[in-house]
This record gives sequence, C-alpha cells and structure tokens, in this order.
Amino acid sequence: MEEFVQMVDEATGATEGVDTGRKVLGVVAMAGVRDGTPIFTHTSGKTALPLSAPLITKDSILTLASCTKLITSIAALQLVQSGLFILDDPTLISTHLPELCAQSVFTSATDPTEFSVMPREPDKPITLRHLLTHTSGSSADFLDPKLIAWRKTRGEDPESYFSAPYPDALISPLKFQPGQGWQYGAGLDWTGLLIARVTGRELGEYLRSEVFDRVGCDARIGFHRTRLDEEWGIVEIVMMGPEGRLVPHPWPVAACELEDRGGGGMYASAENFFKILADLVSPAPKLLSLQTLDLLFSPQFPAQGGGSEGETEESLPLAGLHAAIPFFGSMMTGLITNVPASAVNYGLGGVLITADQGADGGLGKTKGTLSWGGAFNCLWFANRESGVAAFYGSSMFPPGEEGSRGLMEGFVRRVVGRDWDARGEGVEGMRIGTGVERA
Repeated sequence: MEEFVQMVDEATGATEGVDTGRKVLGVVAMAGVRDGTPIFTHTSGKTALPLSAPLITKDSILTLASCTKLITSIAALQLVQSGLFILDDPTLISTHLPELCAQSVFTSATDPTEFSVMPREPDKPITLRHLLTHTSGSSADFLDPKLIAWRKTRGEDPESYFSAPYPDALISPLKFQPGQGWQYGAGLDWTGLLIARVTGRELGEYLRSEVFDRVGCDARIGFHRTRLDEEWGIVEIVMMGPEGRLVPHPWPVAACELEDRGGGGMYASAENFFKILADLVSPAPKLLSLQTLDLLFSPQFPAQGGGSEGETEESLPLAGLHAAIPFFGSMMTGLITNVPASAVNYGLGGVLITADQGADGGLGKTKGTLSWGGAFNCLWFANRESGVAAFYGSSMFPPGEEGSRGLMEGFVRRVVGRDWDARGEGVEGMRIGTGVERA
C-alpha cells in the first residue's frame, strides 16, 4: 500500500507543504474486515483551498452525493424486513406516491431533445423494487436532455431537481414503462419520500435512530448542510481550473437545504459512512438481518429477456444498465472500469459484480462485490465473502476527473480481490496499514 500512499501524498501536495500544483484537494481512504478491524486508513490534504485550511481527517465531513443512495436503500430494506414495505407490492407506491404513478411515459425518439408522451400502461405498475434498482423509468432532469427540453416547454427551471421542493423536483414523464429499462435517476429520492410518508417521520429523523445510532455514528452525518457546516465545516468542493490549479466548484447547494433528499442530499464524515459499510460485511450485523443482506447483495436482473424459449438476450433492464456503464462507471473508477459488462448486474443497493476477474492483471476475487459512488469522486464497495468494506472519499468534480482516476484505481487494486484475515493481513502476509493518518 506504500505506493498508493505516496501517490495520494504527491497528488495533494502533502509532501511539499506548499501549493506546487495540487491535483486533488484531499483524500480519505479506509478499508476494514468483517470483525471491524481496520486494515487501512490514510488521510492526506486539506479541507479547503487555502493552504492555511485544516488538514482533512477521517472526521472531516464530505458531500456524499449519490453515496446517499446506499443509506436510503438500507432504510427501505429495514422496512421490508419489518413487513411494513413489500418489494413487489404496487399498492405501496400507488397509495403513498400518487404523484409518481400519475406520470405519463416518453415515447422513443432518435433526437434526445425531442419528445412526445403516452399514458403509462396499467399492467405495468411501479414497485419499490423498481425504485431501488433504477427501473421505474423515473429520471432526473439534470442528467437527461429530454427532460431538460420538456421542462423548458413548460416554462420550468430546466434543472428543477436542484431548485424545486419535493415532490415537484421529481415530477416528470417516465423514460420507459416500469420494469422495461434502466435509467439512473430519481428512484432513491422517491424512496426517501416514501419512507417519510409511511413512517410519519422526516427521513433524517428515521435514519438517525434506525441507522446511524445503531452503528455508533456521531453527529457528523445527516442532511441540512448549513447546520453541519457551521458546527464542523464541510470539505470544499473543487475542480481543476483552466490554468491547471484547483478552483472552487459552484455546486448548487441550495436544494440540499430544502428537505431530506434520499437520492443525494447527505453529508458525512468518512468514519461515520464507513461504520455503515462495515456493518454490511459483519457476521453479526446491526442494520439488516443476514437474510435481508442476502437480498441486498443478490443480482436483480435476469440475463435472459422475454424472447422465445432458448434465447439468451439480455433483459431490458440489464441491457440498459450495461449501456449506461460509460456514464456511471466514472463514479467507480478502478472497479467497474476494470470489469467486463458481462460481470455487471445490480443489487438492491448498488451495482453488483457477479464474477471473479483474472488474477493476472485483473482484480482477482470480485464476485459478490456491491458498489456505488458519488459525483465528487467518492467510492464505496463491500464484499461479504471476502469480508472487506472500503471507502475512498474526496471532493473533486467531475466524477472520474483526471487527478482522481489514478488514485481510485490504486486504492481499488490494493484492496479488492484479496483475502484479508482479522489482523488486516493478506494471504501473502503483507500488512497494508492500520490507523495511518498523514497530512
């Protein structure tokens, strides 16, 4: 792991103590095994652009963006486990999310900015499983030229996802009939709203008692940016400027103050987020039962579609997922980018790798790895068989940007596919580090 540590320190300028051309602002990288033992922790860089800014640590608060989705998925599965939610019950969604069920569906068009709509077919209801796997057809306008064009014709903000309150921010035609494709978008935002409406509690309130407190998280996790920023500070979001130096990124944070957004509105320290991750690979989990974890880590899309008997064509959701890998793969640089599409499926909380990769130049034992990322080059992955959970945290935009790619690749290659024992040692007896923090 020493090579990775050196790469990170050089990229953050930590080895120099001056801004000699920093490539990334700050990095927090953590990995641990199933009994909770940390096998690696390294921090490097700053929490803001000024050289006088505090050093980043595992307690520094990061903008999770789409890493929020895992936590919302866990909460939804808790309610499935308790019997309050049923994954494939259409009445759950029609009763509690009528705004979503009232939406029409875009007809297909070659030009992504042209559109017409048709009614949703009544025999294709929306279910919680659809929301958790991005197969409901619900998208997010800022990700979709067709939705942006549709909003403009209505005189609405073309990126209402960031400016409008719930549920208005989410209301738009579906991209396809439910279950007939895969579209990264607003499914987990709707899920968060569903949890709030059914439980009668704000999403953040539910998560505090049923998720955060159960695994021992402190107060450095939650929604409502202003409160967290005033009390502890939030790591600045930055990007590489045209002159080759890091500059602030004008991320529209106002929307994150509107309500608890289950698709991407959470902030957390790496330490707190990692506590949730570690519970997923624990032999005695506190958040979900072992049976529910089996469900979380199970592939949701069949490889065979609805063709004639004997055909092996992909299901429409799986085909859509594979077609979108170049888009969402940037959030999982080093992991999904090193796995063939044939080994990629989707679980109930993230993308799922379904086959091991060759040890010779490949990632090795990757089967059963669940993963997702966030817009600011945050990446998480967990594998119950190997018992390893890991998190790479940063605040760089856009996802997969040049300065972050090599670092994420290096982190993944040193953690994924190895057999770690409870002491944090690999099968070859190499200890990769415990409790290391460097500025």
